[in-house]
Amino acid sequence: MSWDNDGPNRYESEEVKVLEALKPHPNLKYLEIIAFGGFHFPSWINHSVLKKVISIRIKSCKNCLCLPPFGELPCLESLELQNGSVEVEYVEEDDVHSRFSTRRRFPSLKKLRIWFFRNLKGLVKEEGEEKFPMLEEMAILHCPLFVFPTLSSVKKLEVHGNIKARGLSSISNLSTLTSLRIGANYGSTSLPEEMFTSLTYLEYLSFFDFKNLKELPTSLTSLNALKRLQIESCDSLESFPEQGLEGLTSLTQLFVKYCKMLKRLPEGLQHLTALTDLGVTGCPEVEKRCDKEIGEDWHKIAHIPNLDIH
Repeated sequence: MSWDNDGPNRYESEEVKVLEALKPHPNLKYLEIIAFGGFHFPSWINHSVLKKVISIRIKSCKNCLCLPPFGELPCLESLELQNGSVEVEYVEEDDVHSRFSTRRRFPSLKKLRIWFFRNLKGLVKEEGEEKFPMLEEMAILHCPLFVFPTLSSVKKLEVHGNIKARGLSSISNLSTLTSLRIGANYGSTSLPEEMFTSLTYLEYLSFFDFKNLKELPTSLTSLNALKRLQIESCDSLESFPEQGLEGLTSLTQLFVKYCKMLKRLPEGLQHLTALTDLGVTGCPEVEKRCDKEIGEDWHKIAHIPNLDIH
């Protein structure tokens, strides 16, 4: 169900009546609402009507003062929220007003994507009984105030935008992460040390488009399950942690792209015996130091079977 986002003569009360009247069949599986102009979603977005829905996408409903009780939907596996109201601070508010407050919240949700909610502070206002027990994939994009709660099942996370330091630190609450992609951040000059301290299962890590990031946290070196590290378009990055990367004993792939201020490859690279692939692109100082047999960093990389430096 879609409205013309830029259409003239929009009447909020009429749009509410229209959407309320379009109560779906109880066997509905997929629901998408785009650019709805009402202040409140229809009353039929509830446990009894949407009991079989497995996927919901809500986009550009900027007038709505709060989100529906998605946590009540027993079969919901995928939820995507885009361009929401500045009034929305949590995906789900207090449970006290819910007729189903004793149920587990979001019992089947596996994938969650949230875009451009400027004042969103978190997933739920009150942490308590188990919520999101099946959640495996999250993407939090341009939600600067977002703080991650403790979740026990998330494997894959993507974070874009100028998220606050507290939000970055809270990534450590997702201790089961195996994949983290983070970037499109133009404000941070450094990253909190604690954001990596609990990520003992992390295998894939990507930094991209950190325009002002000058250094990487030393806790990066504690990720001994990490297999692939990619750093791309970090224009101000000058060096790796002083301790080098010796702690990354499982690392098999390292790719550094378009980090024009980077001065050298990290110390200890020559001790990473599992490393099979190294790619360096658009890093002029590093490329010069990696000249075969004569470069200052050649001794660090001579043992790596697959080199792509240009």
